[in-house]
Amino acid sequence: MRSLIRRPNAPWLFVGMAMAGFLIFGFAIGVLMLPPSEIIGARLPDLTCLQVAFTPERYSNVFLSFSAAGQAAIRDLLVPGDIVFAWGYGFMLAGLTGLLAMRLPHQWQSIGALVMWAPLAASALDCIEDVFLYAMAGQLLDNPMSAIAPALPLLAGAAALLKYTALAVITPAFGVAGIIKGMGVDRSIGALVLYVVLGLLLFSMILRPLQQIPPCF
Repeated sequence: MRSLIRRPNAPWLFVGMAMAGFLIFGFAIGVLMLPPSEIIGARLPDLTCLQVAFTPERYSNVFLSFSAAGQAAIRDLLVPGDIVFAWGYGFMLAGLTGLLAMRLPHQWQSIGALVMWAPLAASALDCIEDVFLYAMAGQLLDNPMSAIAPALPLLAGAAALLKYTALAVITPAFGVAGIIKGMGVDRSIGALVLYVVLGLLLFSMILRPLQQIPPCF
């Protein structure tokens, strides 16, 4: 896979991926997710508890603690908003990771050529997670007393944990180490801008699960 990093048109490919990611990300947040987000308001972080509920009881307790309008907004937020949002951060981080790997020594490029797929794997896992969460939300909206199949929150939780592993562990581990290494081999203006932008994104990816998952337990 290192050949992808070393292709002559690789910089434009990765810039295109990153820019497409930023546009998709902005469209998802500013258009698709904005109306339901305004309804949910300050309880947006509580949605993480739905992702890692793992049991029907815990999912139902969190979901039914929202108002009727909030419950409908959760379902509207998942599809299509969060599915589009997932591919926004996936392409954005994959493109920036590819640009970082290009600036590093050859032995780093082989690792970077693999790690750059982690954000896109996280996007796919996020979509799988959303499908299960959407199904459970729809079931409880139709009948709050209905029994959720145990497999649904379990599979959603497993997809969420794998997603956060890719986003908050694998990608940042290479990204932070790569930025530190990159500072020693390339301190051009373009490289410094890349390090700052990617560093801030990686920090936010690490911070979100650290802040939002522990209160769920």
